[in-house]
Parts: sequence; structure tokens; C-alpha cells
Amino acid sequence: MVMDSWNDVALVSSEMEKFLCELLLDSSQPISERFRAFFSLRNLKGASTRNALILATRDSSNLLAHEAAFALGHMQELEAIPALASVLNDLSLHHIVRHEAAEALGAIGSDGNVPLLKNSLDSDPAEEVRETCELALERIQNLKDAGNTDVLLRMMYLLLCLLIQLHQRPLVLLLINQDKCLLMKKQGMYERYAALFALRNDGGNDAVAAIIDSLGSKSALLCHEVR
Repeated sequence: MVMDSWNDVALVSSEMEKFLCELLLDSSQPISERFRAFFSLRNLKGASTRNALILATRDSSNLLAHEAAFALGHMQELEAIPALASVLNDLSLHHIVRHEAAEALGAIGSDGNVPLLKNSLDSDPAEEVRETCELALERIQNLKDAGNTDVLLRMMYLLLCLLIQLHQRPLVLLLINQDKCLLMKKQGMYERYAALFALRNDGGNDAVAAIIDSLGSKSALLCHEVR
């Protein structure tokens, strides 16, 4: 029996948690049911859930493995770092899974992840993974400098909006110019992501057109986020 309201699970019995973990990892079950289990488990904490998600990062479904890695990062699971590091370094795994492992390591934000991410940034054969490592390293540095990357991004957006009001210029003109073009390879991934998110928040016709143009970017990771 599958629960009707998966996203509303706050507290579950040990039996239900066991059921969800087993369902998540049961490759004989429909992927839709396994994802419903995942959506509940990502709201839980504890060794059983963590271990199930760690095992799921090695699942034959790259999409499920990708989401499991994302959840471990979002849940700030320090105990999952060795497993995420192993996924990142396993070149036999799909690059979308390894990319998410790198993102999770950045989300957890431990200084101990820096050497690992730097090594992958320098040597990983997949561009998406290298670009994600660049972003993850920037996040860890921002966490170290200011305590909260999300706060920094909100401050960045507010500053951009203030500049627009002061200069009466559309956001797209501020972002898409010779020095700060979203599509320019010379910009770091962090700056390009910040521009993309600011354009998304603007939502005007010019911003939408600029985002569509970015589909021609050579960055596979940026194109993935645009889509």
C-alpha cells in the first residue's frame, strides 16, 4: 500500500521508513513509485534514510541517482561525503550523476571537500563536472567568507535592481554587454550563473530572449540550467 500524501510526511514510524527505503532501492518497482518514496525520504533525517540515499546514488536509473545525490547535499549530510566523493571520482558513472555529487559536496560546504573538488576541476574529462566543481568551490569559499551564499545572491539581486532604478536601464542591458555577457566564455561560472538567475527573476521579453540565446553557449552545464 502506497501512501496518498507523500510530501506531507513529517514524522513516520520506523516501519514506514523501512518500507520507503526498500521501495526506493527496489529496481523491480515502477520508477514512479520509487520516486514517490524518494520525495518522502528527502524530508527525513537519520542513518536509515541517509544510507538508502547513498545506495541510490549508484542506481541504474541516472535520474534517480542524480536526485539522491542532490538530496544528500540539500540535507547537509556530512556522513555522506565519502560516498559522494566516491561517486564524483567514479568515471564509469554518468556525468549527470557525478555533476550532482560535486554540487552536493559544495552544498554541504565542508572545507575538507576543497582538495577533492579542485582535483576534479583540473582533471575530470566531463565539462559539466568541471564547471560544477568550479561553482561548488565558489560556494564553499562564500560560505567561509560570509556564512551564507544564499544571502549573498539575494544581496546581488537587490543591488542589480537598485542599479536599474538609478540608471533607468533594463536589466538585460546591464547584464548583456561587452564585459558581462552571459554567453562569454571568459566569465567564471559563478558570474554567469548569477547573471542567469537575475535574468530569470527579471522575466521581461529582453531577459527571456537573452536566456534563449544562451542555449547556444558552449557550456553544457549552463544550457542544462537554461532548459
